[in-house]
Amino acid sequence: MPSLRHAFLLNAVRELGRSVPDIVRTRASWDACLERIREACTTTLGMEYDTLARFDARSVVGLFAHPEQARILARLVDERARLCEAHGRYEDALADSVYAGELLMHSRVRFGLPRDARAADVLEREAGTAAPLPLPPSGD
Repeated sequence: MPSLRHAFLLNAVRELGRSVPDIVRTRASWDACLERIREACTTTLGMEYDTLARFDARSVVGLFAHPEQARILARLVDERARLCEAHGRYEDALADSVYAGELLMHSRVRFGLPRDARAADVLEREAGTAAPLPLPPSGD
């Protein structure tokens, strides 16, 4: 049974890796990008993004059986923060960034630092990192 769970999680992380480039490409369109984030959450975690985002980070992490799940959600919340920033919604971007950080913090508390660190390595290796959009030129 543990190998089945591991395969499920690895598949979820790989699916996130396939979804992130689509999310990044659609950042210019608010609705399209937000829809990609929602689809990625449903595909990888089997839960709706909007529902998860309504609860506090500690409660959401309590739903997960593995730290990879918390990291996947944190990555999706971070992508939404980047979307908000790209569209000038800085207050929402800050709130999402804080929420993503809280998810990671509660993941480390719940699962322990070594397990969370391994989850971070798996996510980095399988999903990679998405480069943030370049900042607009300042009017200085």
